[in-house]
Amino acid sequence: MEHGIGYLFKVITDKIKIKADADLKKHGLTITQTRVLTFLNNNGGEATQKEIEEFLQVSHPTIVGVVSRMENNGFLITWLDPSDRRNKIVKLTDKSISVVKEIKNLIHLQDEKMLHTLTQEQIKTLEETLKIICKNLD
Repeated sequence: MEHGIGYLFKVITDKIKIKADADLKKHGLTITQTRVLTFLNNNGGEATQKEIEEFLQVSHPTIVGVVSRMENNGFLITWLDPSDRRNKIVKLTDKSISVVKEIKNLIHLQDEKMLHTLTQEQIKTLEETLKIICKNLD
């Protein structure tokens, strides 16, 4: 039985998630939580809760829960934004900074595993094609 492109994307995504969940379990993190850590790391270590919400494209109650759990587990600290007390500033802790380095390494290793049989030209074409597909879905 032949499957379509969407099915292949789903299978690939599921395999990546299974591997990531296994790698992150020892830290007590989820993929969504690592996306928060990576986003903050790429933005100087802190951002508003609203910026994280927009980056993840999730609802306000969802991000409140994610940030709260991460703060309780020592990965983040938060405080009210003095310029807008309806929002919180979210910052990485020392604990999370060391985990971010490991996460980057895990992502790099996963990418290498996925792409090791492709040529540089194939990788470039794949990346360009995936960007087009993402844009088409907006």
